[in-house]
Amino acid sequence: MSLGPFQLMQTLKKSPAVLRRRFHRDRTQSLSHGDPLFKVYYLGTEKIYSLDLEQAQEAIGRLLDQAQDLGKLSKEHALVVRPRYVEVKEITTGRQLTKTYLKDIAYCAADTARPNVFLYICKQRGQQLQCRVFWCSRAERAKDLTACLAQSFQRALSDWQDTAANEAQTEGAEGSPSSRSSALAAQLSKGGSIEEEGLGSWQSSESDHEENEHQ
Repeated sequence: MSLGPFQLMQTLKKSPAVLRRRFHRDRTQSLSHGDPLFKVYYLGTEKIYSLDLEQAQEAIGRLLDQAQDLGKLSKEHALVVRPRYVEVKEITTGRQLTKTYLKDIAYCAADTARPNVFLYICKQRGQQLQCRVFWCSRAERAKDLTACLAQSFQRALSDWQDTAANEAQTEGAEGSPSSRSSALAAQLSKGGSIEEEGLGSWQSSESDHEENEHQ
């Protein structure tokens, strides 16, 4: 007995493969909450001691070797760019693996030697620098991630500047919260620049990271 078109469509919709794809799509939507979400393979984090890109290249090499040995490229993760921070979550469970505030990110790039690799360098407690590395299924995704993160930093900077300007108009007293916000906005304004290096990168121009590493 052959199935009619309607029965065939219903059968296909209930097939395990279709249900898995639907669950996967619904799961990523629930993780993003409307913010940009990129499916990546999170390879891990390495400590580094400066913004020297040679150190980042060495960290990438070590993490790629470990990923191949441990089979990390078989499990996708969600990298979500929030208005104030970046987080990495397991797609299947929703568990948060990392959370990094935009103000702590010193550099991000699609690696020139390995176009499928996206990385960012961030400052952690005690001024320690960490290099976090991700493998993207397509090189274009690594470039899109770099551009998205740079735009998020610029939006955050603009928000700080607008907030500081509004508070300065209403309060304006020296030493008031508005003055502190203005100082913070001024500090952020020194840290954002978009550079075209290789496949695209964003780098903070602050020197605090390099100064603190020697202390």
